Amino acid sequence: MNKTKLVIFFLITSLIWIYGSNYILVHYIPSSLINYFERGKEIFYILVTGGIFYFFILKKEELNTTKEQEKRLSTLINSMVDFVNFKDGEGRWIQANDFGLKLFQLENVDYLGKKDSELAEYTSFYSDALKYCEVSDEETWKNRTVTRCEEVVPLPDGSSKIFDTIKVPLFHEDGSREGLVIIGRDITTLRQTEERLSRTEKLSVVGELSASVAHEIRNPLTSLKGFVQLLQMEDDKHQDYYQIMLDELNRINHIVGELLLLAKPQHLKYTKQAIQKILNDVISLLAVEATLYNVQIESNFPVEDIIIECEPNQLKQLFINLIKNSIEASHSDSKISIYLTLIENNRIAITVQDQGCGISKELLEKIGEPFYSSKEKGTGLGLTVSYKIVQSHKGNIVFESEMGVGTTVNITLPVEQNSTAEISHSKVTV
Repeated sequence: MNKTKLVIFFLITSLIWIYGSNYILVHYIPSSLINYFERGKEIFYILVTGGIFYFFILKKEELNTTKEQEKRLSTLINSMVDFVNFKDGEGRWIQANDFGLKLFQLENVDYLGKKDSELAEYTSFYSDALKYCEVSDEETWKNRTVTRCEEVVPLPDGSSKIFDTIKVPLFHEDGSREGLVIIGRDITTLRQTEERLSRTEKLSVVGELSASVAHEIRNPLTSLKGFVQLLQMEDDKHQDYYQIMLDELNRINHIVGELLLLAKPQHLKYTKQAIQKILNDVISLLAVEATLYNVQIESNFPVEDIIIECEPNQLKQLFINLIKNSIEASHSDSKISIYLTLIENNRIAITVQDQGCGISKELLEKIGEPFYSSKEKGTGLGLTVSYKIVQSHKGNIVFESEMGVGTTVNITLPVEQNSTAEISHSKVTV
């Protein structure tokens, strides 16, 4: 519409110039100057129209440059895995990247010129979150400086994302509000990486400590155990004391064994084994202990054997640690359920579920860390070993627990060892 008006204006002014100058030429210009006047008005018309065209060409080039810059900016922000949003001084959305629109379920919404509270009407799930954005934006404007905070954004599947959000207020020279730039980076992933690195460092330290100490303990331990057994045979009077000493020496020996397992280099020799047989062997081994606790172990396995590549002794150690923990945490006359299924991507899932006392959120966040245990005489090495075994088999292990209800351990392992995966973190059942 503006282009049409400009063309009409140009045509009208051109006609006015032509007829107006001709009228002046006929009625007011002496005949001796007519030729000069005609040449002059033609040159003037050429200069004016040329100047107009030159002005519009420059504006078109500037417009094309601006559009190209906008296109580059749009490509840049849409390729980012961060939430990026530009607002004007009134809080109206100017531009948002695809990640942000998808995050707030606004992909098909014409957001341009709308405030957060107006956009909240288009998504019931994120309505409150968008309305809160206006409140936090106002705080940034009042502070008149860059602000940074962590914001938790819930997801429809029940989980949530944590964003490290940076808000940059922009002002005109007179101090009035010009715009607001918002960048939110998803740091759930970052924290998981930091936790994995921390866990790896701790395992490395424990491994070095184990290698240097465990063997030095084993030698005097063997001598002590031998002498106690000799005294036990020759002295009937202090049998209770000797038995306590032997029990404690066996406990030290067990701890040293776990330390040695952590210290062993992970050059595993994988063989093909039926996972059902490994699990059944462990269940048979722990059946007596389960009976002593009045706990029933139930298994639900496929009839047809599932053959996987693994180090069977390590997997037995893994399942012993987990099932034994479940037995010790269970109430009398309760049951432990063990499930085995073949899932997608050529992987298997093993679930160990008990009806025990559960694990607190604080402990669950530290589960698997060396020397951190809820048991009175626990070392915390059992689950540290378990995590390491799962990691060495390129699998995942996830703990879910609720106090007073029980604990569920979900393990996934690849059927073949040519696939890769990262060990997962424990989480709390809400």
